[in-house]
Amino acid sequence: MPHRFFISLYRFLLDLLFPWQCVYCHQEVESDYPLCQDCFQQIPIFDDFLCPICQKRFSSINQKHHSCQGKTHLTALGVVSLYENPILKETIHYFKYKQIKSLAEPLSLLLIQFLENSFYFSQLSKNNLLIIPLPLHLRKEKQRGFNQSELIAKKVADYFHCPIRSDILLRVINNPAQVAMKNANDRKLNIQGVFQVKNKEKIQNKWVILIDDIYTTGATMEEAAKVLKLNGAKKVIGLVLAKG
Repeated sequence: MPHRFFISLYRFLLDLLFPWQCVYCHQEVESDYPLCQDCFQQIPIFDDFLCPICQKRFSSINQKHHSCQGKTHLTALGVVSLYENPILKETIHYFKYKQIKSLAEPLSLLLIQFLENSFYFSQLSKNNLLIIPLPLHLRKEKQRGFNQSELIAKKVADYFHCPIRSDILLRVINNPAQVAMKNANDRKLNIQGVFQVKNKEKIQNKWVILIDDIYTTGATMEEAAKVLKLNGAKKVIGLVLAKG
């Protein structure tokens, strides 16, 4: 029998004997991931991209805030929801730190629904668009077993038929976790110089969507956007699940 048959049989028996429980309400679920539909629908989704500085909503990809220019390397920032939402917070926690990779499915669906509702995204030329997940250092990725940003970015790229590259933006310094930094200035200093670009010919004049899970002070995404633009990217748009 084909190898895939045994894999399918194993998964069927595993689900039968040990069905998922929702990570938030703990009710038994029948889906392939431990988040029930009722809880998923209680995660609010914002409607469109914002200016990273003044937080005002963009109504067009050509809209510019002259008073904000020069203060950020990001052209726009898409934030799906708030990290304070307890269901989203718990889901991200189980995804990243309990290594429940299947939660990439509902989390990526949040990003997809946000983009489908976004007038800003609808104006972007898909022919000149490239999705890049924010990278982990190889040591940290090996320790966790996966890059959470890459998993959700791949699902978004597949849904919208956009190219994705995980071999362009590299994290070359295994810096201390940003969450350990006490203030915004410490976070900014901690992240300086940690990214490099490889295969930079692939991003020349591209509009890059840079995907991560959580945006706190923005220091990490700003540093990554800076490096991408210095190496030829035309615009860098941030997209995150939540703002902490």
